[in-house]
Amino acid sequence: MRPVTFLGNSEVTFQSQNLGSLRDCNNLLHDNSGLHSQMEEDGYLLIRGLINRETIIKARETILRYASENGDLPFKPGNELVDAVYNPDGQPARTMGEKAITHHPDVLEVLEGTELFNFFRGFFGQTSRTFDYKWLRMIPPGRAAGPHFDVVYMGRGSQRLHTCWIPFGDVPVEKGTLAILVGSHNLPSFNTIRQTYGQTDVDRDRTPGHFGTDPLEISKQFGGVWKTTDFEAGDVIIFTMYTLHTSTRNMSDQWRISCDIRFQPEADSVDNRWVGENPEAHSIQDQSKKPINFDEAREIWGV
Repeated sequence: MRPVTFLGNSEVTFQSQNLGSLRDCNNLLHDNSGLHSQMEEDGYLLIRGLINRETIIKARETILRYASENGDLPFKPGNELVDAVYNPDGQPARTMGEKAITHHPDVLEVLEGTELFNFFRGFFGQTSRTFDYKWLRMIPPGRAAGPHFDVVYMGRGSQRLHTCWIPFGDVPVEKGTLAILVGSHNLPSFNTIRQTYGQTDVDRDRTPGHFGTDPLEISKQFGGVWKTTDFEAGDVIIFTMYTLHTSTRNMSDQWRISCDIRFQPEADSVDNRWVGENPEAHSIQDQSKKPINFDEAREIWGV
């Protein structure tokens, strides 16, 4: 039996009724119509081994060296750097959006490599572009991402924008894997969420980015099935802006290293917050509006 992990504050085990298994699409990689059909049905595409494993591992080592050399003892002494064992008294260097590491050649070989651009050229049927901002994350033990749509953070440009989540190393479910609420992007029961929360902009509206903190409450009320998988170095998962997702809790004693990046057709309009030499990101917000919390927002949205 698999060890216990958590979705939000709920104990779950992988491959149970509360946390099922994602399916890969490797049999469709030369069938663009099939890929689009599966994306429309599932809201995601899981691709095993898209990126060369050695390329991932090399980039991982570069990230860990950067985090160590520019941070405050983030890794427990007496262990190999590559193991990224958590030091509760330390702190790694910031990595999210930091071009010194996100645009290091070793890391860009993963995030802007030929494998991803070739895939998206086929998927979109035209040349693609990716955001300059990279969400490179180091997740410590005990932490997880809350449930959310990505559109509330980056919805000012292309309607064909997709997220690509890449783990830097092998990440079993108990180490904090991305989890998808399958059905959230297209089930009629989610229409109200898509038309309210899904139309917000966290900077313009000062609304919460996460749709609460309880993934299982969402699936119980609105339907869908939470699914995840054990990821290996080289695997990627791609999903829509309206695919609700979260992560399992990192139950290990190591930092989990991952990055989420975005791709869209090059010809489409782009959300300017995330492109350019120095992307503004969330630095410019509507200060005339008071931030509201999730309970306040939920009452307004009627969900």
